[in-house]
Amino acid sequence: MNIPTKLVCLTIFSLLLLTACSTNRLHEYTLENTTAAAEMSPAPRAQVFSHTFFAPSGNIVSALIEAGTNIAKEVEAQKAQRKLDSAMVQVDIPEIIRYRTLQKCSRHLEMRPVEKREQADFVYVMRIKKYGIEAESWTAQVQFLIDVNVRMIDNEKELKIWERNIHERMDITGSIFGFSERLGDVITAAALSKLTEEQMVEGFANLAEYAAGRVAERIYDDFLESRERLEEQTQ
Repeated sequence: MNIPTKLVCLTIFSLLLLTACSTNRLHEYTLENTTAAAEMSPAPRAQVFSHTFFAPSGNIVSALIEAGTNIAKEVEAQKAQRKLDSAMVQVDIPEIIRYRTLQKCSRHLEMRPVEKREQADFVYVMRIKKYGIEAESWTAQVQFLIDVNVRMIDNEKELKIWERNIHERMDITGSIFGFSERLGDVITAAALSKLTEEQMVEGFANLAEYAAGRVAERIYDDFLESRERLEEQTQ
């Protein structure tokens, strides 16, 4: 019996997720009542759509025909992209993710967050490889993407005890962005462009908070998994 291609792809994807965490020694440590700090390496510039977003066929005239729009609409779209890019630059998304991940992880793991590395028993070392917003077309739903490597270090021994490459691609909804009453639950690139730059800045800050929560959830999931493995070993 042939296995459906979709099932094969899902299986491969699941295996990739399972092997994404190259190190997990959390079960060897007692984290409760310890201190934790977080550091973020310099991040690349945020990606605001792709360079082919406005011309998927490599020709702007063809792209306009495909989108059912006109030259005036294309000019409007380019202006909107510049506004989005300017708003994204005003939000320190990497710093929000660093700070909020530290706060959320500390709460999950019952640790005490500190800002100085020399005061910490453990340190989260974070490096964002890529982040930004994307959409397949001007009328498609906008997605937020982030590719970040997170390591947890035993600060005294300078030993890596946990590491995961976290790849997130999530639909941006009105509730996440903070303007659901105006934008609804599905936010397209066209709808997003109608916000003021100040509203975009606020929305991107909310988006960074949400992304930090997703990163913290991944760390906590691995922590719970390590504890389950420890219980199985001691039974």
